[in-house]
Amino acid sequence: MKGINHTVKLGLEIITPTQSGSGAELFKELDYIERNQMAFIVDQQASFQAIASGNLALDAQLLAGNRLSDWVNAAGQDFGYRLPWLGSTAKVPEKFREQLKDAMNRPYLPGSAIKGAIRTALVADWLRSEMPGHKIAAEVPRLLPYFERNGKPSKSKTSASSDLIKKLTGKDAKQDIFRSFKVKDTLFANSDLRLADIRWLNEKNWRNMNQRKDWDFKRKNPTDWREASGIHAEVLQPGALGLLALQWDAFLLSNLNTWQQAGTISGIAPKDFEDLRQRLNRHAEYRLQREIQFYKQQGKSAPEQECQRILNMMKVDQQSAFLQMSWGSGWRGMTGDWASDEQVKTFRELFNLGRTGKPFPKTRRLVVSGEPKLPMGWVRFLPYELVAEKLETQQTGQQANNAQSAWVNQKLAQIAQQNRSPEKEALRGKTLAEAWQALPEGEEKQVALVDIKARWQAEGWWEQPGGKSAKQAKTIYEQK
Repeated sequence: MKGINHTVKLGLEIITPTQSGSGAELFKELDYIERNQMAFIVDQQASFQAIASGNLALDAQLLAGNRLSDWVNAAGQDFGYRLPWLGSTAKVPEKFREQLKDAMNRPYLPGSAIKGAIRTALVADWLRSEMPGHKIAAEVPRLLPYFERNGKPSKSKTSASSDLIKKLTGKDAKQDIFRSFKVKDTLFANSDLRLADIRWLNEKNWRNMNQRKDWDFKRKNPTDWREASGIHAEVLQPGALGLLALQWDAFLLSNLNTWQQAGTISGIAPKDFEDLRQRLNRHAEYRLQREIQFYKQQGKSAPEQECQRILNMMKVDQQSAFLQMSWGSGWRGMTGDWASDEQVKTFRELFNLGRTGKPFPKTRRLVVSGEPKLPMGWVRFLPYELVAEKLETQQTGQQANNAQSAWVNQKLAQIAQQNRSPEKEALRGKTLAEAWQALPEGEEKQVALVDIKARWQAEGWWEQPGGKSAKQAKTIYEQK
């Protein structure tokens, strides 16, 4: 059994804006520039290489300006990717939170984040369904924090449930019941990224997020979200689709007693996708119903309707699993939302959480789409066969983009900019052919020719080039 894994391929679809952050912020004129009311994230290495290989002397380049946009203009082409707005166009911010990306600059959701959200949901669902009359119910008060004689809790709020979780799932990674369950990273395309305007709903009012002076904190939060300040983040847009792979390690599952901690509840870990789907959806329904109730009490109909839309989608879809994950899922997303209202009341007293007489948690992060209404982080896992064709087309397109010559892309943009003409005209023109001819012999020149020929063939030009310039260009390309 060693080395044998049972793998389930799924599609992961973004339902509401989702972000798994890199932990960094991007800054205007340091990491990105403004182009046509959109942020353009600059590939600085490619830009500097273009400048270095250009015709202007280095001292002239240095005198051109010291802002990032000056260097991009000197390069003669925008290297990088545009970040359109999600929803209405607004003023490009001075900074925003970055979405996590791989070494190829492709956005992705890490398998660890997906697995963490799954783990939290499954633990919560198990505790809610098993605690009444179950032997673990008697142990919950003992495992959770309690008051010392001096009136202080015995544990910090960050580790309050650690004993309970260790009792249920194992005290360390080697003995964790989820050790045999693995989740791969899910890749997306740069075109799936959007810039989101995020506002903080703070019990009927809207919190100002850029308060800098002491007296700012004494001001009341506005009732109109337009008068409040939010933050901005790079997010994966609704409808974005990636490939998700779940794995069960058959070797570990063949003998649980050799590695699992005695007394843990191995049944919390998913047995297969159908088991996972049913329990995730049970937890998702519980959370959505509570969110709908919260927004109704707050008088916020737009996010209430959005949560109802997701709930309706889940009830109709009998093949997918729904989950809220990553940044923006809130306090209940971090704790698993398993505690009863009475237990939450106890936690609040122990750790002084929130204001007395006020709902808890009272804050929600909502993405603006006409108005703040989109909760963050809702995704669904779909059977692969339902999305296979779309995923394969997407992967083929990404492979085609990867196969393109960076030199051809750069040169086409330069020629088009100089001649103020479309890139298609530059592609079939003599100027590109002469630039290619001037390249030194080697791999770059060969890759460029293959790319140019493929683009010509896609347009139907290679066999029948029309026009004098195109015929001269083909002659150059065919020279040995």
